[in-house]
Amino acid sequence: MEFSIKKCVAWAGELNCAQDWQQFSAGEKSLNQETLKPALSQIPAMQRRRLSPFAKLALHCALEAGQGYLSTVPCVFASRHGDLHKTSKLINDVAAKQPLSPTQFGLSVHNAVGGQFSIFTGNKAPLTAISAGEDTFFSAIIDAMCKLNTNQYENILVVYTDEVVPVIYQPFVAQQEVSIGTALLLEKSTADNNSYQLNVGPSIEQKDENPIMQVIDFLSFYFGTSLETQVSSKRHTWHLSKQQ
Repeated sequence: MEFSIKKCVAWAGELNCAQDWQQFSAGEKSLNQETLKPALSQIPAMQRRRLSPFAKLALHCALEAGQGYLSTVPCVFASRHGDLHKTSKLINDVAAKQPLSPTQFGLSVHNAVGGQFSIFTGNKAPLTAISAGEDTFFSAIIDAMCKLNTNQYENILVVYTDEVVPVIYQPFVAQQEVSIGTALLLEKSTADNNSYQLNVGPSIEQKDENPIMQVIDFLSFYFGTSLETQVSSKRHTWHLSKQQ
């Protein structure tokens, strides 16, 4: 599957611009659990105060990567865990027999941030939400490219977001997770733009989850100098290459 990346935006604490990610790829900067969040100054303060940290990460990346197409671009919002901190609070309220907030419940589902993006930008284009465990990031790219090619869209926006899970769930998480948001504005590859090729095959003797999140492997490759990379999961082997 071939595609071109018109724009890539990523935010993970202190790594929040292209130069930061280039230095990360070169081994000059590292990921940490810094909780620095984007300012989101383009969203009015009253709306911004209601956004969770998860939503702020997703919306910052989506608004930056989709500039010029915000009101028309179709989208795929992806997350392995979704806004689990919000969901976890709702579960605790159920256990404590406390009444649930319909608003908080509505904002806890996987497509909630996509809905907030649509409302803020006035975007009425098709939007889907996807979650595929360890393979969520690359699965979102495949889903987006299938839509792009089938519907003859000019471009499509892929937004991936995850946060470090609440403490109660951390013993059950195999990956070294970080709080991160990433958005890619994808278009069909042509002879005039730098294209990428993504292939997927069966897992090669991978019994456990890859400790590194797929999005981290991707960003290290995208902002680095290598022409190809291979990422393994329990179910699949993903091969990504740059076409020069």
